[in-house]
Amino acid sequence: MYNENYVIFKGTKDGVTVIFDPEVSFETLCTQLEKKVAEAGKFFDNVKTSLAFKGRIFTEEEEETLLKIIAKHTTMEITFVKTENNEIKRLSDLLEKELAPFNLAKFHKGSLRNGQKIEFEGSVIVVGDVNPGAEIKAGGNIIILGQLKGMAHAGCKGMTDAFVSAIYMAPVQLRIADIITRFPEENKKGPKPPEYAFVQDGQIFVMALS
Repeated sequence: MYNENYVIFKGTKDGVTVIFDPEVSFETLCTQLEKKVAEAGKFFDNVKTSLAFKGRIFTEEEEETLLKIIAKHTTMEITFVKTENNEIKRLSDLLEKELAPFNLAKFHKGSLRNGQKIEFEGSVIVVGDVNPGAEIKAGGNIIILGQLKGMAHAGCKGMTDAFVSAIYMAPVQLRIADIITRFPEENKKGPKPPEYAFVQDGQIFVMALS
């Protein structure tokens, strides 16, 4: 069934934010973006604003394609483009600068595919996606600068104050110390903000990162 909300435009005090569904194909997003921009083209004409892409991580080529679609149907003057990619790169560089010299964290740049596994006695930071069938096991925290759809086990040596965070949290299984939880299917669909999981009163709680 076709969903009109794969691409959502929102006006903010900082400019225009476009929220993309993380699950559907890039081609579907392009089709809906073109339809919505064409319908609302005059609304954006001669507007000078910043533009933010949220909800999904795109390659540079995909970002360029999206911007071309917007430029094709409107005379909007875009002063700055903020994407998940440039925010992730900034955060990744900061984390690596602060933590790597002390061997406190293992950095992995790139997505993990089915069958791949990372195990480290400290914290693990992945700049990419953790796909179904991939697994991360860390003695400390787990930070995913991408989508978490595989298995994640933080605090594997009994550290109950460890946490797991991800830009998009939809793991097959999530474990902190010896506490295990599975995400309901309804929590694995549609756009949502970055989240983190932690232990409180012997249970795993998941909250949005604000």
